[in-house]
Amino acid sequence: MNKQQITINVSKDKKYYLNNSSTAIDSASLEPALKASIAGLTDPTAVLRLDKSLTIQDLVGVLVVGSNLKIKMVLATQPTQK
Repeated sequence: MNKQQITINVSKDKKYYLNNSSTAIDSASLEPALKASIAGLTDPTAVLRLDKSLTIQDLVGVLVVGSNLKIKMVLATQPTQK
């Protein structure tokens, strides 16, 4: 079994970056790129990081793509600054 998590970073200008890559992906290319990155993985999990300026709808859009591909999605948060 090959269990490995992938990361999805979404910038404030709604560009997507997979596995800490510096190459941006637009929303239309997200699903095919994710599908390719989970090929061969058993029970794929994605850690999702969104810029704090994005909306809940932006989050839901990524979650829907993950759901379509049967990827377990985990939302990463940052602790508040004191």
